[in-house]
Order: sequence, then C-alpha cells, then structure tokens
Amino acid sequence: MTTVPPQPDPTRETALNELVDALRTYNVESDVFVDGFARAHHLGRSDLNAIMWISLGTVSGDPISVGDLAHRLRLSPAATTALVDRLENVGHVRRYRDPGDRRRVTVQMSDTAMQVASAFFVPLGGRMRVAAEEFTAEELARTALIVRKMTGAVTAAGSPTPARESGRAAG
Repeated sequence: MTTVPPQPDPTRETALNELVDALRTYNVESDVFVDGFARAHHLGRSDLNAIMWISLGTVSGDPISVGDLAHRLRLSPAATTALVDRLENVGHVRRYRDPGDRRRVTVQMSDTAMQVASAFFVPLGGRMRVAAEEFTAEELARTALIVRKMTGAVTAAGSPTPARESGRAAG
C-alpha cells in the first residue's frame, strides 16, 4: 500500500503568498523612504546599513565592533574600515577602544547624528504604531516571530556557502 503525500492547504498557500508579497512591498517602500534620508545626508546604501547596525548598538548600550560590522555588512575588513573612516570624518560616528580588550574597536553614533536620525525616523515609528493599533499583543508577537524567521531565511539565502564561493551551483 502506497502512502499519498499530504496535499498543500490552498488557503495556507494563499496566505503565505500574500505575506511574502506584503513583505516584499514593505521592503521596497522602506528602501524608498530610507533612500530619501540617505540622499539628504549624502550617504550610500552601505553607509546607511552601517549606521543602522551602529545605532542599534549605541541605543542598546552594546556597541558593535568594526569586525562585527564587517560581518553583518558582508564587507572586507578594509572596506569596513574605509566606510567607518568616511562616517567618522563627517561626524556621524566615533570609534572607541574597548576598555576590556584594547584590540577591539567599537563604533558608536555621535549625539548629533542620533538626533538627526531620530527627527527623521521617529515620526515613521509613530505611524507604524497607529497602523498596528487594532492588533492584540499576541498577534503582534506572533507576527514579529514570523518576520524574524523570514528575515533569517533572507540572511541564509544571502550568506556565502562553499558551493557559491567556489563558483559551483548549490544543489
């Protein structure tokens, strides 16, 4: 007797496709919004991505190291150093030696850069809060989990694999 594999649930497939489409649209609209900030402050995409990671570390009190920044941006150490140099030269960030490990250099946002970014992005946060008012705490928590898992899938898809690094097709 052969076992018939379960058929996909069409309702679930439709909902998943709608979620992926919504995330894709969110990503594009977010990029357009953020690019306006980047252009106004003469920043490139890598600069802006770096600022996002650096500001998260600054706000959390756990500053990011230059090495961690290189890893997150998937840039070489030299390219990351040049990027941090650029951001430091225009006053957006400052470097600090880690007091516990003098070899470790961390990067933090300057107060002025944090104020400029807050003035631009805090109103967006307010609009997002209004957009989510109708949802329960449980719905929001579940959605956050789904988005984190989807983000993990994107991160994994963009991470180098041995097959990609050698130029062979993964399979």
